[in-house]
Amino acid sequence: MKDRPLLQWMRRIPEYLAELLRLEGRGDHTGSQCKGCGTVGDGTYRCEDCWTTCMYCQVCIADRHVTSPLHCIQVWKGGHFEAVTLKSLGLRVQLGHDPGDRCFHPQRAHGDDFVVLDVHGIHEVGLDFCGCPGAQRHTTQLLRVRWFPATSVDPRTAATFAMLEHFHLLSMQSKLSGWEFYTCLARRTDNTGTEEIKDRYPAFMQMVRQWRHLKLLKRSGRGHDPDGVAATGPGSCAVECPACPQPEKNLPQGWENAPKWKRSVLMWLYQLYISLDANFRLKRKKVSCEESDPSLNDGIAYMVKEQQYKAFLEATGNLPPEKHTHCNNHNAVKLANLKNGALLAATGVGAVDCARHGFRRPASIGDLQKGERYANMDYLLMSTLCLTIIPWIVATYDIACQFGINLHHRFDEVYGWRTWAGRSLRWAIPKFHIAAHREYCRGQYSLHYLPLLGRYDGEAIERNWGGANPMASSTKEMGPGSRRDALDDAFGDSNWYKVVKLPASLLEKMKMAVPQRNEHVSAFKQYNDALPVEHTTLWTEQVEAWEADSTQPNPFLVTRPTITESSIRKKLLEEDAEALRLGREVILHEDFSSSTMLSAGIDLEEHQREHAANLAGLHEHATDLARAKVQDRQNTLHRKLDAWFKVQQLFIPGVIARRSQIMTTPTMQLAHKIPLLLPSQAMLFLEVDVKLLQQEWALREAQAYDALADTRGLLELRCHLYQIKDRWVRGQGANTRAMSSIAGVQYKIDMAAQRYRCAQNAMSCLSPRLGKDLDGWRRVLRPLEDCDLRHASEDENTTESTRTISWIWKHYSTAEQGQVPAAGEASANVNAPVRSEWCKARARAHRWTEEVLLLLEEMHRVLEYHEWAACEWERRADANFEDRPDYQEGTRAYALRQASIRRALKTYAQHAWRNVQEYVNLVTDDDTTSIVNLAMNSLPELESIAISSAPSLSGSLLDLASLASSSSISVAGSIPDLVSLASSSSLSLASGGMTGGADGLVDSDSD
Repeated sequence: MKDRPLLQWMRRIPEYLAELLRLEGRGDHTGSQCKGCGTVGDGTYRCEDCWTTCMYCQVCIADRHVTSPLHCIQVWKGGHFEAVTLKSLGLRVQLGHDPGDRCFHPQRAHGDDFVVLDVHGIHEVGLDFCGCPGAQRHTTQLLRVRWFPATSVDPRTAATFAMLEHFHLLSMQSKLSGWEFYTCLARRTDNTGTEEIKDRYPAFMQMVRQWRHLKLLKRSGRGHDPDGVAATGPGSCAVECPACPQPEKNLPQGWENAPKWKRSVLMWLYQLYISLDANFRLKRKKVSCEESDPSLNDGIAYMVKEQQYKAFLEATGNLPPEKHTHCNNHNAVKLANLKNGALLAATGVGAVDCARHGFRRPASIGDLQKGERYANMDYLLMSTLCLTIIPWIVATYDIACQFGINLHHRFDEVYGWRTWAGRSLRWAIPKFHIAAHREYCRGQYSLHYLPLLGRYDGEAIERNWGGANPMASSTKEMGPGSRRDALDDAFGDSNWYKVVKLPASLLEKMKMAVPQRNEHVSAFKQYNDALPVEHTTLWTEQVEAWEADSTQPNPFLVTRPTITESSIRKKLLEEDAEALRLGREVILHEDFSSSTMLSAGIDLEEHQREHAANLAGLHEHATDLARAKVQDRQNTLHRKLDAWFKVQQLFIPGVIARRSQIMTTPTMQLAHKIPLLLPSQAMLFLEVDVKLLQQEWALREAQAYDALADTRGLLELRCHLYQIKDRWVRGQGANTRAMSSIAGVQYKIDMAAQRYRCAQNAMSCLSPRLGKDLDGWRRVLRPLEDCDLRHASEDENTTESTRTISWIWKHYSTAEQGQVPAAGEASANVNAPVRSEWCKARARAHRWTEEVLLLLEEMHRVLEYHEWAACEWERRADANFEDRPDYQEGTRAYALRQASIRRALKTYAQHAWRNVQEYVNLVTDDDTTSIVNLAMNSLPELESIAISSAPSLSGSLLDLASLASSSSISVAGSIPDLVSLASSSSLSLASGGMTGGADGLVDSDSD
């Protein structure tokens, strides 16, 4: 029972209920004596919010609440309690003086109608301002008692700081709208609807917006700047990511002045990871305008400065659209093309986030007008990157294969931005989205394969949208300025929450990364040792060449010769021409050769399938016009078949008679039911020339490969359409249009599958006759079941390491995507799958090893950033209000409190990570014991490597796979001392603090 408190409580329900009912009466205070003055007969008042339930007279209850004017008072009347205001009991709240001091010139609020919004409800208050000579302004008098005025002139409404803070946190945590909260306050004041409560909702929303802006400025230190709020720069009020590289804050001094070869070595540890994406749920209706509803923040946090942004978009509005690349046409299925944006001022927002830690970057978010136009995303990318001098950047974007190709040209030539010089930008596609891309992109832009990236998925920006989307229902109805300020506030709260959670999140990543590093490095070592040295040496050269230059052949992809139907038809026509030239061809028809007759027959077979699908699509209520069109197509097909049958008879004598014998039912007279009796079918009944069988085999084999390629491409498109629909499409109309698009793609998938099955069946018939059974074609062109028609990413409840993909993704060529067999590979192409798996095993070992080192560096940067922030706040302590001691004390106190908070965060992180260094060295296998020794203690010195290898960024210089062996660095070359590269103490999490065993590695909520 002790561990089931609810069961215990259930026995006491009557007792609890009785106590609640007892509190409806006077309890032990049924006498009429006042607890304060002892007067008999006047003790009829009590306070709901005070701790005691004693009864007081009217004078005493008012006197006791001089410093608590917002408590809720009840009066015993008619045998029950009724609510009554302190104002009606004569309590006057005097501002400008300490409680109990008399004001000789009190000034009542305008019309003696003053309302205060508090956490407990909406209160009417009898308020007197101080009118004495030298008195402060009315708004100042309110602020000094922690009441926020709704207007700056003759305020008649105020909100308590406590209420504003309460709603601020509540709205960020639960995404509660202002209307819902205000309604709650009104119902807390009167839940019967019988009392008239003064409407202060517009004033409430105004105060909330002003409060959020002031808190933003205060937390950012703008009140400590001698130049004032007007000097606030773009993005300077954003909460920064402490784990990302922040020059002059958490990087070693002089890092940017290091020699070129040394900067090359440090590049991957200090590179900046960003993600781009758009969100079409955070739209805004055409409500209000900039003149009526300007933004208070206007570019100082996360949303970009609106005026400059709009001017840029107007200047680039007439530029020709970007041409799409070889990859799937992703822009064609963006939400902007599915939904009508005529009634929207903004169809969504675009953003650039920190990719590894999920922070919103400063000055990185802006409204979209129609889809993810390159101009919008270009501006947001440049806006945020202008705020950092980090020259090495890794960017992920779901359309990186298209967006990144001409980025430098757009920046330099189209927009005239010359600030990009000297920067290195690498593109990748997030792991979830890459499944919808063609195989070439899956090889070139994969975070699994690209070197020196660590282990992350690039989808943090997608997870961020999940936290922001609940605000869509309220922000879509806001004016332009209100919405941008509200989003700024939400993004800032999200960032601060991540700052607080960084000790736990980085610790969890490290607890995952170390075992994975040990496992995959050990697995790669065993795999590598089991293969011939000459092969692994060649593959190492190939993968290092690709890592250094992505235009080199990609060793992760398996390249096979391409067979297409068009190429085979061309080849057969060339053979016909050669036979005619040599006089070997018997001319049976002036327009048709045997190969063209077969090609025409296969085309007619496709027309039959299409016509059958059209007939199946006719429902019982189809119009006469629709039926007439289908009948016309059937008649046309019949005429084509009759003409072809006459030609076929010349090459396969007796085929017309045999067809007549087969067509015994009326349904077989339909155009799509008539058997064509191509050689693969006719040979069962008639003598067919072997040449015809060989020609059909060639055409069918090419048809099968073509159909498989079409099927894969359509499955990729369907997968992407489903992703777009699930992420962005809302509403019945948009869903209907989206499902119509998906249904159209599904129809094409079904047709491609039928075409493949037909080709594969024909090959199965021809194979024994032509002696093809020993060629192994059945291992590649297998029977296609419905369950095989799935995307490579569609297996449920599987991960990258356990997924079993459909066979259609395993055996096909990549040459059509621009891949060429690497040097030396053509003669040993049978090793290509082994090479691909070796490269993937090597990549896994590299990525997890990089991840451990990056996490160590990020932990160090977090500690350095908190220390820098603490020192910065201490520097600000006496930076302003030197001539006003009362203001200076508050300014100094706030700065010191912020410095104390930063040092507390640093101390907490150090404690959470106190055993990380030992944990990184912890291994569970003799084979991997040397990993840590090699990585942490016995790596070669930087200078000697730099002399021999600089300035190369690939190859032996950064070949992390050599961590796999105990002493054999020859597996993949030597490694620089990556730990010492960052700085002399870059990866030391706490000076002298890394003591104790791995047993101390615990979750942050236990610390």
